[in-house]
Amino acid sequence: MSEQPGDARDEIERAEALAEIDEATLPHEVPRNDWWKLALRLVFSVGFLALLIWRLPDVRLGDIFPTPTPMSAVWIAVAVGVHVVAYVLQTLRWAQVSDTLGIHLPFRRLFSHLLAGEFVSNALPTSFGGDVVRVVRQGNDVGDYADSFAATGIERLTGWLVLPLISFVALALRPEYLQLGTASLVTVLTNVVTLLLLCSILWAAGHERGAGRLLGREGWRRYLAAVHLGVVAFRHRPVQALKVVAAGVGFQLLQCVSVWAAARALGLDQVGILTAMAFFPPTAVIQNLPLALGGLGVREAMFVLFLGAVGVPDARAIALGLTVYVVFVLASLAGAPSFAVGGRAGRTADGAGRAGGTAAGDAAP
Repeated sequence: MSEQPGDARDEIERAEALAEIDEATLPHEVPRNDWWKLALRLVFSVGFLALLIWRLPDVRLGDIFPTPTPMSAVWIAVAVGVHVVAYVLQTLRWAQVSDTLGIHLPFRRLFSHLLAGEFVSNALPTSFGGDVVRVVRQGNDVGDYADSFAATGIERLTGWLVLPLISFVALALRPEYLQLGTASLVTVLTNVVTLLLLCSILWAAGHERGAGRLLGREGWRRYLAAVHLGVVAFRHRPVQALKVVAAGVGFQLLQCVSVWAAARALGLDQVGILTAMAFFPPTAVIQNLPLALGGLGVREAMFVLFLGAVGVPDARAIALGLTVYVVFVLASLAGAPSFAVGGRAGRTADGAGRAGGTAAGDAAP
């Protein structure tokens, strides 16, 4: 059976777009592991966690790994389920950003790519993040890795806005959390620095003297130029920007609920919803620094600092950090099938891709 003329034109356009990509700098497949980087991150995580346990005098392994109860399993299941639902809202945020940049793919396709990325980030020992998987697979579908890079990058940047805002709202509702000494200081500083960095990045990305100077360039500069065009596009679509932020708020709030459910599994009555909202966002920011494997060790240290200030014993704070890590891994296992087979079908499988022009066209006033 011969192809329809419209399908043939779509395939020709996609082939031309792929031909423009520098395969030497961004191949069409997920990159290979740099095992030395992976080993360094693993050593840092294990060493930092061991140092944390060793330096805290009241921490015993028996307290870190308490005897599970039937209700513990129920709350863990709730935490995992909430986290999977959070992935739906994260996909919605990514889809809204992609639509603004002129990248139109079915929601189910994006959800598959996101689950595959989360599986790589949380469940697999890799030296590259799941965002790389998302960029490559979305780029394979639409034939433009630069715009896919911009879509994922801008989607991630919204988290830098939402996380501090959620924390500040919780601090406003529980003003006593501002009187916790070092824990309060680190929380506020992390939130403020995160917002300042976000403003700086958005200024540099959106200003014509910043990333705008890279328009028309080749190589890696082309990807930063795509981010510039994406930021400009949102300037002309404030309602769309509000939708992206709203989806981001829902996503991060559900992550806080997941942390609260994990705390309930351990019987930590000191950790309520507002406690998770106040202290998990700065923890999430700090644990995402490219030092530890999956934030292991860093997350537990932050929980000791923040939750210890509200009366959680050090050993139980470490236990919560490890439980949250397990919850993240279990939730990300939903992406195993997507990682195994989701990248095989490209644009032709879904009959969708880029419509309405590139990000450059959408960004035009």
